[in-house]
Amino acid sequence: MGIAIAPERAATTVEEAVVAANEIGYPVVLKILSPGILHKSDIGGVKLNIRDPEAVRGAHAEIMAAAAARAPDARITGILVARQMTGGVECFMGINRDPTFGPVAVFGLGGIFVEILNDVAVRQCPFGEAAAREMILSIRASAILEGARGRPPADVAALAAMLSCLSRFAMAAGPELRSVDLNPVLALPQGQGAFALDAVVEIAGPAQGGH
Repeated sequence: MGIAIAPERAATTVEEAVVAANEIGYPVVLKILSPGILHKSDIGGVKLNIRDPEAVRGAHAEIMAAAAARAPDARITGILVARQMTGGVECFMGINRDPTFGPVAVFGLGGIFVEILNDVAVRQCPFGEAAAREMILSIRASAILEGARGRPPADVAALAAMLSCLSRFAMAAGPELRSVDLNPVLALPQGQGAFALDAVVEIAGPAQGGH
């Protein structure tokens, strides 16, 4: 659907994870892969700043031990190795299904802006890039994206393209789509793009729910 993500590879063994990290390039992030673990960091299933093969092996062992201790019933399918990306503005965007209006998109900045200030914009899906840009710049903290206090302006055009793609995906997916959470989305400096670094998609069939 045109939503950019950080370069990543799934690995089923620790040595596959080392090979993936070497090919992607350090530093990397390691994340547990399990359909039963939606919030990976809550159980110790995410390791950052992995900078060499030995660190990959150590982080892999720590993640597996944490999963065994804190999610013993979860089915583990492997480890995701992804390039660690820094230097931008963390945002979030998502979809919620409203019983009256259908899929509705939400956008905001990450961190305290969501948790404390509840600074978000909401719009009914689908919509184009121009409407997405208006939505993004309507939040109270939009000055951070536009380069406040000497920061480089973020790539708002790339954010708008991603948000528009997400809105069209939500409309096309139909009523089985319950929600989408892209968090964080890293908006790099202008011209360098925006990348979804993690995603949770919740779906539900007519008789039962699932993830």
